[in-house]
Amino acid sequence: MGRQSGGRRGAHRSGPTGDGRLAAATHLLGTTVPRRVRPPRLLNVMLVSGVTVGLVLFGYSTTQIYLRFNDPHGGAGEPAPGATMSPLPSAEPGHPSHGAPDPSRGDTRNTADRRDGDTAVSYRAVEATGGDFTGKITITNSGGGTLDNWVLTLGFSEATVTSAWDAEWQATESGVVVRKPEGENGLAPGESKTVNVTVEGDRQTPECTLNGRSCGL
Repeated sequence: MGRQSGGRRGAHRSGPTGDGRLAAATHLLGTTVPRRVRPPRLLNVMLVSGVTVGLVLFGYSTTQIYLRFNDPHGGAGEPAPGATMSPLPSAEPGHPSHGAPDPSRGDTRNTADRRDGDTAVSYRAVEATGGDFTGKITITNSGGGTLDNWVLTLGFSEATVTSAWDAEWQATESGVVVRKPEGENGLAPGESKTVNVTVEGDRQTPECTLNGRSCGL
């Protein structure tokens, strides 16, 4: 019996003896392999904040560009701060604005004009010596056809027409009747005719008719 017990103990000692070495090697490898480290929470917060700020700035700049493209005026024409704007001189429709008399063209304090239909009539009085003055009447064809056989009638108050030129004329008790010169062509569209009359009396604007219609001077 003593031998059998000895044989069993010998068989137990002959088993594998490398388990300890394998465990040591496994532990060594486990300590040398790098592990994935989670980023700190502060870094995550900073990344999220940066992305959010970038998106907000991008949206604001896009909105500003859209508003500028949709502004119909674009800021043009706006007066500078502190600037003052003066109104432009206005004129009655169909009537030119009259400024101060032009000395180079004589005294033109008595001036008038009227545009009616297809004609426009203007009048200018020029002072002369000896109590006489010269009146210049301009007829303009503003229509689309030729103005033929025009007749201009002028009436003055307490004044007498003593002469006229650049047209046929006939003095009346209150003024003068002026006609297109014989043999002269009619006024084509856009053309003008100026008639001059010398009047004895106070300078004034006459009553006027052209082809029976009031000039409205």
